Amino acid sequence: MSSTTQNAAGNVGKSVWYYTASAIGILITFGFGMLPPIGPITPMGMKVLGIFIGMLFLWSFVSVLWPSLLGIVALMISGYAPARQILHMSFGDTVPNLLLFAMILFGGIQHAGVTRYISRWFLTRKVINGKPVMFSFVFIFTTYALSALASTTAALLFMWAVLYSVLTDVGYKKGEKYTSLMVIGVLFGAISGQAAKPFVGSALMILGAFEKTSGFQVDFPQYMLYGFIMSTVGTILYSLMMKFIFRPDMSKIKDISIERFMRDKLPPMDLRQKIMFSALFGYLLMVILPSSLPKSIWIVSFLAQFGALGMVLMFVVGLSLFKIGDKPVMEFKEVASKYVVWDVYFLVCMAMAISGAMANKSTGITEFLKLSLDPLLGGHSLIGFVVILIVFGVVITQLANNGVMGVLLMPVVTLFSQEAGGNPEAITTMIIFAMHIAILTPAASPYAAMLYGNKDWIDGGDVFKYGLAIVLMTILMFTVIGVPVMNIVY
Repeated sequence: MSSTTQNAAGNVGKSVWYYTASAIGILITFGFGMLPPIGPITPMGMKVLGIFIGMLFLWSFVSVLWPSLLGIVALMISGYAPARQILHMSFGDTVPNLLLFAMILFGGIQHAGVTRYISRWFLTRKVINGKPVMFSFVFIFTTYALSALASTTAALLFMWAVLYSVLTDVGYKKGEKYTSLMVIGVLFGAISGQAAKPFVGSALMILGAFEKTSGFQVDFPQYMLYGFIMSTVGTILYSLMMKFIFRPDMSKIKDISIERFMRDKLPPMDLRQKIMFSALFGYLLMVILPSSLPKSIWIVSFLAQFGALGMVLMFVVGLSLFKIGDKPVMEFKEVASKYVVWDVYFLVCMAMAISGAMANKSTGITEFLKLSLDPLLGGHSLIGFVVILIVFGVVITQLANNGVMGVLLMPVVTLFSQEAGGNPEAITTMIIFAMHIAILTPAASPYAAMLYGNKDWIDGGDVFKYGLAIVLMTILMFTVIGVPVMNIVY
């Protein structure tokens, strides 16, 4: 059979699966609600639950964008609330609006090339000279920093490209243990940084769902501090695992030095880059201040009125208003067209609407979750509950998108953390970071799918083998170290 015929047959097979899976997802979305109520779930709750299960299926096996819009339409048809209220619950919610403009602000920072200077600073620290383990740590930590300060996808692809250049220069190839460990290590750094931003992406989506189901709000400074500590510890532990457990051949990189990264000198930052660099840390500082200092200080009180959304709008307006030459500091249309990920935006819109509906007492879903999970999560001490929750959360996030699974888990966290005598905000923060270590299957996260697709540098078997080690390390790290750190930070 010719390659053309094989490709045609493959395309037909994909089309058949696409339409079959779409039909199944749509059937679940609109048909599940016709089933008799289960336990305390009300007839309306069955419709809402069916929409969520249908979305989960479509998001996992078909697409993200149009199923998210379909879910909003389905909520309107269900009779849960008037169409105007459903639109307010989704597109009008603070969370997706914060996400939209944060993607523009951080996209503008990336577009200006600021991330190259950040990575160059990390990779030119003399501490890496002649120290392969330290080099490995710094390289993975640099990926974490870029992911936390800019875009996770950009950080992952950029640092992979730098890594491939280094590995090729010193003679490493696909299949060698150090190659596989570093390719996975870069992903580990990237997904740790993904969780570090509480105002963008899946972390924001899960936090938004937590706020809707609990009525509590997580303070960004405590969240970011906890994430920084645990991500740093995780990177250190992975580097030590490389040296003492996996023991790859590091002889080819034993003479690594900063000169390798200083060959292609970067020009000094121009004025636009300096402004965007200042905007990055200025926004982070302004988000942190209202939760860190007394509201009696006038500037803190002023910033607190705006919140994270108001502040990101101020930065976007300012950077679009002022010009350098005849161009704005940040060209809004160009940046928005390149860096707004509409799939993620619509996913978050739908997640906010459905999480609010599922948490509503009129649906009975929360009560059903409590009754169903009480044998597993109820009746334990705080430590026992947290350990079980971490294991449960890390395992289920390997089976489906971590953001979606996090939204599903938020009512459970709210219900059982208070029963166990814990701080719901602290436990939510910990479980978000733990659930972002989604690496074992392509369905776990988009970045895990990118790793499995990186066949030029790593085999799927190595992904699973070393990824499993990271997952086990994560569970151990959050149970042994994460809980005490949580008690200190919160």
